[in-house]
Amino acid sequence: MATGSRYSCYYVKEDVSNTTPASAKFTPFRVTSSGLDINIATLESEELRDDAETADFRLGARSVEGTVTGEMSFGTFDDLIAAALRGEWQDNVLKGGIVRQSFTFVDYNADLPSGKYTIYRGCEVNSMTFSLSAENMTTVEFGIVGRSMEIAESLPSGATIKERTTTSPMDGFSGRLLEGGQEISVITEIGLTVENDIAPRFVVGSKFSIEPSAGRRAVTGTANVYFLDNKLRMKYLDELETSIKFDLIDPTNPEQKYTVEIPRVKFTEAPRPIDGEGDIMLNMGYRGLLDPTTASSIKITRVLAAA
Repeated sequence: MATGSRYSCYYVKEDVSNTTPASAKFTPFRVTSSGLDINIATLESEELRDDAETADFRLGARSVEGTVTGEMSFGTFDDLIAAALRGEWQDNVLKGGIVRQSFTFVDYNADLPSGKYTIYRGCEVNSMTFSLSAENMTTVEFGIVGRSMEIAESLPSGATIKERTTTSPMDGFSGRLLEGGQEISVITEIGLTVENDIAPRFVVGSKFSIEPSAGRRAVTGTANVYFLDNKLRMKYLDELETSIKFDLIDPTNPEQKYTVEIPRVKFTEAPRPIDGEGDIMLNMGYRGLLDPTTASSIKITRVLAAA
């Protein structure tokens, strides 16, 4: 019987979509949960019969879909973060771009008697979500859309697995959070999502998708804020632009961090539900827009420790 305690996840960047590179060097994904799997459409005959039975049923077009989640740690997910932004790290700075990258993902269930490996190819990062909370580890979730899947007895020929990173998980109570350039200390949770609107494309003669389509990048997020005054509500009501910036700090080496910046932001909602006599919270929603100065709706700076 397969158990989560004996599960591992690996991935490698592909040079050609849907093709695992020769002698691939797989990177361990430090996973906490995974919903990556095959999605198969169904076909059912619409034949009308006097016995009220269904004449035929079969499986149809298929694609890989799901999410893979981990605790954010320094240097662990840099290549997947770049893929989510469709960009490339340049001098430790990453911005939104148009470069599409695909990966081969592997699920490994060590306690299965056979078919321990499930291999997903042609996988692109459709979405990425950072979740920061004052009381929890910081998590990052990648939404994946892929092209094909197979169950195998081993890794592809010549493949090896790298050592996993050992940096500690980040938390939500370290670092700074700035709104409109000013440090703010009343936010209890903040989330940031980047979506790429990637979708399968099916053609006659194949059960699997050709290279998926991709749409516009959407940068959105939420923030839960103690309702101290109306400053944020007025920015929402008056449609005033602001900015959001926060740090993701390596707890074992605070010199190492990521600074995530959405330089041009508009709030999209600001409800303040009242439920009982406890604290009233603002449930803010926000949207990142193209910033003319950075030429991107999002910017991530990677700060390395001094040598």
